[in-house]
Amino acid sequence: MSAAACRAWITVMRLFLAVVLLMTMALFSAARGEERIALVVANPASEGSPAIANADLSAELVAATLRSLGFTVRQVSDGDRADVARAMHDFAQSLAKPDSVGIFYYVGHTAQANGRNYLLTRGTRIDSKETVDQTALPLDLFMQALEATPTLKVVLLDNPGDGHNPTSGVMQGLAAVDPLTHAIVALSAKPGTVALGEARPVTVFADALTAALVKRGADIAIILASVRQTTIDKTSGAQWPWMAYGRSADAAFVLTPDQVAGAAPALPLVPEPAPPAMASGGYISGSGGWEPDGSDYADGSGQEPYPMDVAPGSGSPDAAMGDSAKEAALYEEYKRQEQQRQLQEEQARQRYEEEKQRLEDAAVAAAQNNLGGTYPQDGGATGAEPPPDKAGIPPEDGMTSAPPPATGAESPPEAQAPPKPAPPPIDQAQSPPSGGALPQPETGAVEVVRHPTIDAPDEIVAGETVTVSIALTEEQFTPEVKVKAAPGSSVTEDGALAMAMPAGTEQWPIDIDLFASGFDLADGGKWSRRTTLYRQGDSDFVRFDVKARPIAKDSKPAQFIARTYSAERFLGSASRSVIIRRTAPVEAAALSATAERSAAPAMLMLAAAAPQPAVTGNVTLGGAAGDDVPDLDVTILYDDPSGLGSGQIIIHSPHLAGPVTDTFSTPPEMAAWLDSEYRRLLQLGLSLRGAVSLQQPAASSDTGAQKRFVTLAAEGFGDALYRDYVPKPFKDVFWSLRGKGELHSIQITSNSPTLPWELIRPRSADGAVADGFLGMGYRLARWAPRSSASQVDNPLDRMTFTGVAAVAPSYLDKRSLRFQQDEIAALSKLYGYRRFDGDFTSFEKLVGEVSTGFIHFSGHGEVNQPSSGRPVFAIDLVDQSLDPDTWAALVAAAHGKGNPFYFFNACDTGRSQMLGGFVQGWGPAVLAGGASGFIGGMWPLTDRAAAAFSTDFYGGISTRIKDGPVYLAEILQDVRREFYRTGDPTYLAYTFYGNANLRIVGQ
Repeated sequence: MSAAACRAWITVMRLFLAVVLLMTMALFSAARGEERIALVVANPASEGSPAIANADLSAELVAATLRSLGFTVRQVSDGDRADVARAMHDFAQSLAKPDSVGIFYYVGHTAQANGRNYLLTRGTRIDSKETVDQTALPLDLFMQALEATPTLKVVLLDNPGDGHNPTSGVMQGLAAVDPLTHAIVALSAKPGTVALGEARPVTVFADALTAALVKRGADIAIILASVRQTTIDKTSGAQWPWMAYGRSADAAFVLTPDQVAGAAPALPLVPEPAPPAMASGGYISGSGGWEPDGSDYADGSGQEPYPMDVAPGSGSPDAAMGDSAKEAALYEEYKRQEQQRQLQEEQARQRYEEEKQRLEDAAVAAAQNNLGGTYPQDGGATGAEPPPDKAGIPPEDGMTSAPPPATGAESPPEAQAPPKPAPPPIDQAQSPPSGGALPQPETGAVEVVRHPTIDAPDEIVAGETVTVSIALTEEQFTPEVKVKAAPGSSVTEDGALAMAMPAGTEQWPIDIDLFASGFDLADGGKWSRRTTLYRQGDSDFVRFDVKARPIAKDSKPAQFIARTYSAERFLGSASRSVIIRRTAPVEAAALSATAERSAAPAMLMLAAAAPQPAVTGNVTLGGAAGDDVPDLDVTILYDDPSGLGSGQIIIHSPHLAGPVTDTFSTPPEMAAWLDSEYRRLLQLGLSLRGAVSLQQPAASSDTGAQKRFVTLAAEGFGDALYRDYVPKPFKDVFWSLRGKGELHSIQITSNSPTLPWELIRPRSADGAVADGFLGMGYRLARWAPRSSASQVDNPLDRMTFTGVAAVAPSYLDKRSLRFQQDEIAALSKLYGYRRFDGDFTSFEKLVGEVSTGFIHFSGHGEVNQPSSGRPVFAIDLVDQSLDPDTWAALVAAAHGKGNPFYFFNACDTGRSQMLGGFVQGWGPAVLAGGASGFIGGMWPLTDRAAAAFSTDFYGGISTRIKDGPVYLAEILQDVRREFYRTGDPTYLAYTFYGNANLRIVGQ
């Protein structure tokens, strides 16, 4: 018998009972008042497992039966993880009403791995425990999602299989499932086993289930007990179903009452037609029968025979008594019901054909337009139930969607959802033109607006493992998330991220980096994972399992920060605040499960995409990108920035196949060692002729030898920095890109500015190849994670040279700066030069008036001990010492309307430290005020060299800008090289916060 004929015969087997039930269901639903919702999923195929031949037909039978009981049914057949996860999520959300009842039936492969249960969908891989976790659906997340509402949910898991376990650590079947509070769980086989994979038209469990569901007056507990016993009997004890009830589950729920209150007397139940017993072959059940070949009925006519217990002369009890009047009445009632059934079937079939044609037309149109979405809309996965056409359903028809075709008709092919186009390779992804903002949609880009969703519990107990799910969604699932846009993107009024994406495709691969200080990654993956953003619909979700580290205090605030990249271009970031508690409060223990459940529906959507493994070990090089994307984009976040120690590193590059992620640790004693080395370099510079401060004469007459000694000391310092303190992933990627000639720009973003990246001197692993200082050999810049609303989330890549506004306080006596006037004289020759007095009132005026171009400070800076009673960091005006906190208040009150670039040519202004957990160094503070960049010294600067440095810096911009845009970092490279000519370490002291590819353009 063909599959189409089998499907049609199942419809007939159940149809008579469905007609009677449908006639009373409206009254029954009105009497009970609950909303009945069901999700039926069939996944017959999974990679590495034999196909389940009867999965689709089993699902059809269960779905048809549930519809006859008044359930609104959604079906998904042979869906991938995205299809099934979306359907699960929608199903869980649809049960939000307190009077709803839900039934979930799954028939397909299952597995146990990593201490979890998984449903294996199309595309699932089972070659290792890791791939199962990355590609399969975790059942526990679905169970948590169902617990979001205190209504009855019945989860029915039918898992046929062969019991073969070819992969170590991966086992077919399911472990015992915790039904939580309001759910009932039924497995078709005992935990740790699988159901029989027999060659039956439907599974034994599905056949027993559908027969039991329609029993009048039976509550759900009786129904499931009947299913269990029937399955055991039909398999001669080879298959034992397993059931578990939540402590608050309504086991007394009745699907079909004995007598409906207020309903008309029930019509006499007419037994289902069944072909006569066959001499051999076929499958016989209490619900009907199957013929191996020939026509659908035993007489070969293709016509439905009279029921033997009502047709004249059929041998019914009443006929034997000669009660011909009663027999005739029964027969007339049967004919009436049969005519009504045929009419309803014809109407349903017509609606089915219309809907099928509509879907086919839509698929053709979509294919012509090269369209594709995250999920097939309205259940559009293969085999998904189309939305019901309510206008075409007669009032007496309780069906919510079209059933399978009628008896004897071939089942039309199911409408297929248009396939998603394959994502383009990263190295082929279009990049917008250089120069800052991405083009508008009408000039080669499309605007995609999505809400960054970070789904996680609000409170986490130390030692607890939680799941953090991240995606870009059309709906705002997590309004508590704070969104920050990168240049070229923007944040809408309702908190969504508007991104300009390259045109010409319907989807884009994106990388999501998660930074979670105070947490360890518990799932064995990496901190950066790849997913897909679609032009329409939600992006695929990525999931991170993280474990909170122990804390000393009762509670500690923490953040989950997600940074999003496309083709290595930074799009924006989002953050969600959470609380880590040392122990769970006693009074909150009962609420913790509720809090976890409330987050579960959004969490379930994590399964929309499998996390892609990050690049580690051998680095694969790809195509180059435009100059606006750094060749090496490094993000480093420490768990405790003030104490260094453990941290995360994530590296992006347009020349890599994907991001590189790892954890590392920096010895806390590095900070003290750096202080000592800075003092040593300062003293060496002061003792060198040509590097004379106002009060410090040269101490050596042999300047040549002194220069060589200073040079070797500085290079040894740089060698030690690279050898002892640079994370290994950086070293690996650095030499990979350098060896291919693909490394020109390096961007470092870190919440600890302690490590002086400019002074690092890389050396190959075998020691044979040494490189110069990073600050001389490459366009190098640092950046600080955004800490205020005014700060730009990503450094600007283009700046117009509108002039220099200078502040040069005139100090008295020993504090006067001998070469300050030379510096100011050189600056005064620049275009757009303005000078402001060095008192606080004048400085306040400058900050309020100048919002573009360069703001230059030439004067003293200071660093003091926290207990000295003076600011830890300050720049000295004539009448005040200005510290970073006062600076922040000044800038916030003054303008906040522009992004000037600050150059503080004063001692110690670039030497940032962490005190009390807050960044108090000048660089990060200036960025937090909205600056486009900052330059300052990492240790005390000598007067003459400081003046020469700034003069050469601005002079280089002024000269080279005449020929077109100039990279600011390249100007710094040239000026730093003066160290080798003069031997003065002051030329090495400057650090640059900004964009490594920042270009200065003329007006």
